[in-house]
Amino acid sequence: KMFYALANIAAANFGAFQNFVRDYGKFYSSEKEYLERYNTFVDNLERIEKDNAAHKAINGEQPFGINVFADMTPEEFSVRLMKNLTYREPSLNSETFEITGPAAIVDWRNNGAVTPVKDQGQCGSCWAHSADEALESFEHIQLGHSLQKLSVQQCTACTYSYNGCNGGWPHDAYTAGVANRGGIDSDASYPYNIPTAGTCKFGSGKADAPVANDSGYKNVAKGQLQSNLNSNGPLSVCVAADSWQTYRSGVLSTCPGQVDHCVQAVGYNSGNSPPYWIVRNSWGTGWGVQGYIYLDMSVNNGDICHIQEYMTYPIMSK
Repeated sequence: KMFYALANIAAANFGAFQNFVRDYGKFYSSEKEYLERYNTFVDNLERIEKDNAAHKAINGEQPFGINVFADMTPEEFSVRLMKNLTYREPSLNSETFEITGPAAIVDWRNNGAVTPVKDQGQCGSCWAHSADEALESFEHIQLGHSLQKLSVQQCTACTYSYNGCNGGWPHDAYTAGVANRGGIDSDASYPYNIPTAGTCKFGSGKADAPVANDSGYKNVAKGQLQSNLNSNGPLSVCVAADSWQTYRSGVLSTCPGQVDHCVQAVGYNSGNSPPYWIVRNSWGTGWGVQGYIYLDMSVNNGDICHIQEYMTYPIMSK
């Protein structure tokens, strides 16, 4: 009986892996790689089951499941995080907002202020994506321009003297990557390209001019995320994302670790039980809820995943 039970488990796991390969368009170059990925997939299934059981005891939800990263080891997945980057706060130029009559639900996607979800790939450029997303949104909100995709490649390759895949901070992108260069290109004229993330090509013989610019940035005081989303716009935030690899859906209510990832907060739903922040990620639409994650607003006084400790947005220039 034990043999048949184990055989059934193995068959179910293999069937789930075949469905995963089909659903996410996976391709492996050899039988050896196929088997290695299958074994990693099984390890992740066990991890998902364990994490869901622990999370269910917290709020009744089971947010972990199979997503596009289900065949990756934690070590491979960590390339998308900023593990080795020293935490550095933005300069002290914070802004606070009075929140009067806050809406129960705020979602800047419904206001046409958020571009489609991007995918940073196997590159630690989350910080550049987060800054670029805020630039896109606030150009539309502050200046009334049509929403447009701006060059995340410029933020990635033109902010530091080192390869932008090695991590960074959004406030540096606003200043060194954009303002100090006289503006930012469109995504169409300077598209994202990981192999050239260490070489800045901004302004190198191109006839087209930058399409947007900023004159600096503001950071947002801790505890002001809801009021900022209610009154200002979808800002850049940095978070602890160790537990996000296997997130699939629902409200995440536990989030260990330190800040190692940057994303965009685009809204909240305070009427749900539990209430949650709406957060846009840069891992493609095959992860989470079409590229988004919902984080429990009631945890740590709204600071789940350290989401309220590093919040910035650009001041767009005409």
